[in-house]
Parts: sequence; C-alpha cells; structure tokens
Amino acid sequence: VFRAKLDDVESLSYGKGAKKQRGTGSRHVCHRLNMQERKLYDLAKRSGFLTVRGTGYRKERKGSPICNTYRQRCDALDEVCIIIEKRMECDTVLIDFSTLRVMDDTEYASSVVENILKVKYPDLVYDDSTIHSKQIDWEAVRTKPIWDVNERIIKVDCARDEAKAIALEVWNESSNFVE
Repeated sequence: VFRAKLDDVESLSYGKGAKKQRGTGSRHVCHRLNMQERKLYDLAKRSGFLTVRGTGYRKERKGSPICNTYRQRCDALDEVCIIIEKRMECDTVLIDFSTLRVMDDTEYASSVVENILKVKYPDLVYDDSTIHSKQIDWEAVRTKPIWDVNERIIKVDCARDEAKAIALEVWNESSNFVE
C-alpha cells in the first residue's frame, strides 16, 4: 500500500519537496501551511483531531492546505482522520476512514455509529452515505497517494462542545481498529 512517510509530510507542510518517496506531494494539491495553520496543525498533532474555521479553504491557495496536510499525516500514521469544521450555527465533525487504507471499512464505520453516535448522541443526525454508496477503489488505495483516494466520511452536525467530545470519543474508539 502506498503511504507517505511522516518526514515527507512534515517537509511538504513547509513547502519543501518529499525526500524519501516520489509522488507524495503534488503541485495541484496545496500542502504548505502558513503560520496560523501551522499552530492549528501542531495542536491537531497533540489532540488527535484538527479544528478549522469553516472548511479551512484558502482562496489564494485554491484549496485547504491544512486539511490536505493533516489527512496526509493521518494516512502516514495509519489513523482515522478527524476534522472539526467550526461554523456559526453548528459545527461539523468529519470522520474519514480512507486514511486506514483497508479493503472494507464498514466494520470501523459501524463501530463508530453503534458505539458512539447511537449510544451517546441519539438525537444527532449523521450522514454516512459515502461509506455505503461508494465501493472502495482498491487499486487506487493500494497504489496512489491519499489525495488521489476518495474520502470515506461520516459527517455529523452538532454543537461545539459535542463536536469536541465526539472527536475525542472517535479518536479513542479508533485505537481499537486493528487490521
């Protein structure tokens, strides 16, 4: 399975090239972080989930370098990618299973739904349609960098305090994911 090396992800986040593995970065996918994003990225490395304002989109970079870099880091570490998008009305928790690079992630997704969302947050509405509607493109998962692999997401809209609690619980639950 093609996975970026952690050193290469860090190097890309500073705008430098990958040293160990060609194909890790792309000129078409932004990875270089500015000072504000660097602080958020460092915090995410410690907490296990990334928190961004809105989608983290930067017009001048034509994308979200922080989300791209964090997703690539999760891929390098073989971890679930958890991102909280802070919004005015409610926050959105995105739980991406594609970074696990497994042939079938439904067991992990249902573990999160059954053990966390249905038990502790039964009133919340979540969307797991990308898990059930799309087949995993195993050839892409095996051979391509993470930015070229389709996301496999559970999306939960909730209040800010619930978002952080869900992110922490998913992070803890994901420690049980063993392939």
